[in-house]
Amino acid sequence: MIENLINFVKSRTFIYSVSGVVLLFGVLSLVNYLNDQKNQEEFLQFVEINEEFSNEAETAEDLFKRLDLEYQNFGYELITKSVLAKKALDEESFELALEIYLDINKQLKSSSIANATKNVLKEQYAENIVRLQIELDRYDDGKLFLEQTNLKSPRFYELGGDFYKSFGENELANQWYDKALDSDLNETQKNLIELKKPFDE
Repeated sequence: MIENLINFVKSRTFIYSVSGVVLLFGVLSLVNYLNDQKNQEEFLQFVEINEEFSNEAETAEDLFKRLDLEYQNFGYELITKSVLAKKALDEESFELALEIYLDINKQLKSSSIANATKNVLKEQYAENIVRLQIELDRYDDGKLFLEQTNLKSPRFYELGGDFYKSFGENELANQWYDKALDSDLNETQKNLIELKKPFDE
């Protein structure tokens, strides 16, 4: 069973579909979870569903409607939904990708993942969500998401600045960029953020 896990993780479909941080979390989670027959059966289901994603004959929308993406183990669900969201992005199905990322983000909040890992994952998915809000021109939804997301990191503050700048809200953008600049950053990082700041008209 562990050998099957390693072979799956090494596969190109898996590597190119999931980011490094999700890959790391997934491997640790799966190895710790494969203890009894029931868990092994769920792992085989996980592999089977993820293999379905390489079928170019079906779109992400088709797969989302047809497949059951719910698992008892959140690691399986996190990776499976991340892979499908990536497929949706590749197909420019931005509405579906956003729906999946919002669902993952909601589940992350109530998951039992260690806080350090959870915060890294939340930051990653928050960026995906906000970038899609920009792409879909959803100012109100994006603003509400930023206000309700409890992340205090330079990257998140910079992301907020990017969001408001894209909608021409220069004053708000600069407020968020200033929060990032007040964080623990090196001079190069600060200079790059300074260059992003829009001029007030």
